[in-house]
Amino acid sequence: MKPLYLREDTERQRERLAVTVRRLHRSGWMPGTSGSLSLRSGDAVLITAQDLDKGRADARDTVLVDPSEGLPLLGETEWPCAEAPVHLALHGYLPDCETVVHVRAAGCTAPDALDVGAGDAGAGDAGAGDGGAGHAGAGHAGPPAAEPHLRSGPAGFTPMVLPDPPERLDPGRTADAVRAVLGGTAAGAPPALLVAGLGVFTWGRDLGEALAALDRVEEGSRPPLGSGAGVPDPAGWAR
Repeated sequence: MKPLYLREDTERQRERLAVTVRRLHRSGWMPGTSGSLSLRSGDAVLITAQDLDKGRADARDTVLVDPSEGLPLLGETEWPCAEAPVHLALHGYLPDCETVVHVRAAGCTAPDALDVGAGDAGAGDAGAGDGGAGHAGAGHAGPPAAEPHLRSGPAGFTPMVLPDPPERLDPGRTADAVRAVLGGTAAGAPPALLVAGLGVFTWGRDLGEALAALDRVEEGSRPPLGSGAGVPDPAGWAR
């Protein structure tokens, strides 16, 4: 395993990741052990551990992962969550992707819950490239302007869809499947991906963008995906 550069404030990142997971749990987005969260930490990716009770998450429940192999770095004591290959594929394919949020709230694992028909699979919302200020979700400010492939669209957008993920998630096959979906979409597609059977993944250059995207996916779903409490305020998060 080649040496990887890590941020000097990795321990601070661990604490903030855990705090955010607990907030998402209280907001109804990550009940029980469902859902996951990741962020870049230098050359590595910091991600939630497997089988984690989100309401009890602390800094010890995070794992630094080699993004190319999907394995914990030397010295880590936990194993990454089962959805880690999807997180790593997004971080690897999208150069400005710093944070990925994954939720399995009721109704968000099947395309029909999000008004996504067969003809919409892999297609972004036509209005997602709107360069306007965008909608601000409950409790937090809307995202700043972003590059076209990460720019959030108007309220209620529809995520891209990966209808048939690999039966066994591994970094290589999962990366190929995710690239096939994202590579076939137009610039300005929404920063959200529905992976059948796993849930919704949203991303951004920071936590605020990723949460704003999650808020917009909820607005476009039927019934609402979360608890109705809105996503938590990401104030205080530092990249």
